[in-house]
Amino acid sequence: MHRGSEMTSRLTVNKFIIYLVLIAFTAGCTTMRSLPATDAQALASQIEVGDKIKIIRNDLTDVTFEVGAVSDEGISGDGVFVAYSDIWQVQVRQFSHAKTWSLIAAIAVGLLIAIAANDLGSGFFPLGPSQGSSQ
Repeated sequence: MHRGSEMTSRLTVNKFIIYLVLIAFTAGCTTMRSLPATDAQALASQIEVGDKIKIIRNDLTDVTFEVGAVSDEGISGDGVFVAYSDIWQVQVRQFSHAKTWSLIAAIAVGLLIAIAANDLGSGFFPLGPSQGSSQ
């Protein structure tokens, strides 16, 4: 392999790894879980200050925010207040074990592909030409 094409190949592998890591961080390890909203009191007992929630209103508009307060009248945070009487559905962001393990597996597979594409013996994803190569 020529030195120029070898360097291009390594840069491509490095870009692949960077994109893989960025996608992993973007995907996150959370999921939205719908709460059973039987009444205001039951709903209020399932939501805590600091939760990140999505509320779908009765008119089917939605708002997403971090809960700042839960009162007898409704839920508020980030300058938004939604009365319980206006709520059709509430979703709470929660940690997801399935997404986390899927993400770890995807990163592991991506790294194995990157290592195999990088000729295994030429170093661990070097940015420059490998040591001892000749033109």
